[in-house]
Formats: sequence, C-alpha cells, structure tokens
Amino acid sequence: MMCISLLAMTTACSKDEEAPVVYQEVNYATMNGTWMLTEFNGAPLQEGQYVYITFNRKEHTFEMYENMGSMYSHKSTGSFEIEEDEDLGYILTGEYDYSHDPLKEYIVSEMTDETMKWTVKDNAEDVSVYTRCAEIPEDILNGSRSLK
Repeated sequence: MMCISLLAMTTACSKDEEAPVVYQEVNYATMNGTWMLTEFNGAPLQEGQYVYITFNRKEHTFEMYENMGSMYSHKSTGSFEIEEDEDLGYILTGEYDYSHDPLKEYIVSEMTDETMKWTVKDNAEDVSVYTRCAEIPEDILNGSRSLK
C-alpha cells in the first residue's frame, strides 16, 4: 500500500508535463484592452515595426497605431463587431471611422489570456499573432518613435 502511495505521489509531482493551453471564448470582454502584433505570417516583426490596437468592449470601438510599410506612425480609429460563424468560429469585422472602409474580416482563434491569432478570412496564409500588453508606449502615442 505504501509503495502505491509513493508511486502516485511521484507521478503527480512530475514536472515534465506542461499545463494544457486553455483557450477562451472570443467576445467583447476577452478582446477588451491593448494588444501588440508580435508575429506576422510565422515570423516576428522586423526591428522597429509595430502595430498596437486597443479595443473598447463597451463602445465596440478600436484605436490602432502602426508603422507597417512606413517609417511614420499612423493612427486609425473605428468600430468593430464579433460574429460567430458555425463553420469558421469567431469573425472580427468592422470599419474605419474616417474612410468608412471595412476592415478585412479576420477569424480570431487560439485566444488565451495573453495571445490571440487572427487569420484573414479569405486568405489562410495571412496570419497575425497578437500579445496582450499593458498600454501603447508613450513615445508612440506622442508620435516621437520612428524607424531607425
């Protein structure tokens, strides 16, 4: 009996097993806050590049700062919706405030407390990974950060 107890304690304390990843439901509450693009199409961003997006769950609005394809920061604002598709899962849609152009439609998946994956609905090879962060850095908000 003692051997069985000892064996059970040894296997229960094994550090070799990683905790399983717990995915969250994608909704306004879980998307709320600030996120930073950390991976684009399977690779980290080039040094100096950034995309930060803050979602406001109550207003269904976003504010985004990015410099992809430019040495200068660009601020965009708009509204967003989250829809559930029976076959695809959760779809992020929306439009920009000033141009009223629609956002690309993104399938949001693999969402945890800290990360989420976006795949362009019409292009499965266009994949972005966002990581939750505390806030958009001050030098980006005030426009003083640029590419080196």
